Amino acid sequence: HLIKVVPNFSLIMGDLCNIDADSGCVDAQKRLQYLLCRFVEIISDSSSRPVVLFLDDLQWADIASITVIRQILESSRSSRFLLVGSCRNDEMTD
Repeated sequence: HLIKVVPNFSLIMGDLCNIDADSGCVDAQKRLQYLLCRFVEIISDSSSRPVVLFLDDLQWADIASITVIRQILESSRSSRFLLVGSCRNDEMTD
């Protein structure tokens, strides 16, 4: 339901946004991962300049967020995409 939050998202993603939303939570999380990966891929491939995604305070990221970041990095085939992350060692938990 990203279209409700960002209506113009469908202009970028096209028919990918019309995935059935009546599934359970696990399926919704997988759909979101897939859409975010495709979004990064589409933006990276359509840009003539490198795309940089900077994520700050990664020490506060939960498992679901780390999973999405890992999925984006593993699925990215574009040489024009760079992910930069930062975290504070003194605020990290074991």
